Formats: sequence, structure tokens, C-alpha cells
Amino acid sequence: SYTADLSSISGCLSLANAIKRDHSTLEILINNAGVFSPTFTTTPSGLETTFAVNVLAPFIITRELLPLLLATSSSRIINVSSISQNDGPSTIKVSTVLSSIFQDPSTYDKYSSYGISKRLIAMYSQTLSRRLSSLGVPHPTVMSCDPGTVNTKMLSSGWGNCGIDISLADNEFTLATKEINDDDHGKYWYGGRVHGDCVREEEGEELWRLLEQLSTSEYK
Repeated sequence: SYTADLSSISGCLSLANAIKRDHSTLEILINNAGVFSPTFTTTPSGLETTFAVNVLAPFIITRELLPLLLATSSSRIINVSSISQNDGPSTIKVSTVLSSIFQDPSTYDKYSSYGISKRLIAMYSQTLSRRLSSLGVPHPTVMSCDPGTVNTKMLSSGWGNCGIDISLADNEFTLATKEINDDDHGKYWYGGRVHGDCVREEEGEELWRLLEQLSTSEYK
């Protein structure tokens, strides 16, 4: 097992480097770690914590582990989004969202911030899938999903215990093990079914450029 602080870039890199030291291939990557922050807090690098953990961390970890996934046939990348991605505007201008919601304590709202972070990780998933498809070589299948309404500590702190027991939660396991086809690449799954696109391509590319800038490195 591995332990890391995913609120920092150095913590994400440390985790990825530890995995790369131990493994030369990787079949499945599930970016499941996330936070729900009741108040506005920032990481040591100055980023709002919800954005840093829920959006930037999966971008960095996936980037670092992508060579291991590319070295494995039929590998998968599953980014855990949420039904809460609907808590916000129908369209997102990434630069505006970052400056208003994730940088200004006076406009911070815990539910909107969490929901938009989950919209952004679904946006990232679709953009990653398009970019991998353009490589012209076998590549991981990228999907995002709602994990279900599950009585975790996060759900309890934000919404109360209004879901199912953790032992019954299997949405991510199902996506990791089910038979899939090329049409599943880049899709967002909700309730065991493809839920449709959640972002325009230009919005996803804007997010991609921002994440590269914040992580100080490009995907190779």
C-alpha cells in the first residue's frame, strides 16, 4: 500500500514515483481520492484544497503513470466524478471558475465547489480520451463515473447518511471489470449506464492547458 498527501504536487509525484519503482506495468488506475471542504482552505502552494485534490491531483498522477498504462494491453483509467457535478452552471468557463470559486474566499460555497470540481474531473476524462485516441496506438480506455450515494465520511459530513452502506457500493468495481467496447472511451457513467457528454471540447482543452500550467509539466 502507499500513503501520500494528494493536496500537494510533491505528494502526487512522490506517490507516482513509488508506484513506478515497484511496477513496470499497470492495468487499472482509479482516481477515487477526493475531499469535501466545508470552509475555504488552501494548500501550501496556495491552491484551494478541493480543486487541488479533486482535479489537479488526478491529472498529475495519471500523467506520471501513463507510461505504465500504455505498456499494458486493455488498461483502464477511471476518474470518479459525482452526480453533484450538476450543482453548478450548465457551461463552465474554466478561468472564471478558478478565479471566482476556487480563489476567492468571499464567493466560496462548499456544495458548488465540490460539484464543479467533479464536473472538471469529468471534463478532464473526456479530454484525455480524445488526446489518447489521437496517438494512433493502443491506449487505455478512459471513463468517469458517479460512485453512487454511499454512506462515507464525506457524505455524512456534507449531506448526512442518506445513501447505501459502503459494503454495497460497486460502481467503480463494475467499470473496472465489465466488458467494454470502443464506444465507452471518454464516457461518463451514472447508475450503470452511459450518461452522455458533459462538456464541449473547447472547455476541456482550456482546462487541460490550465492543469498543465499549474502542474508545471506537460503530458509527453
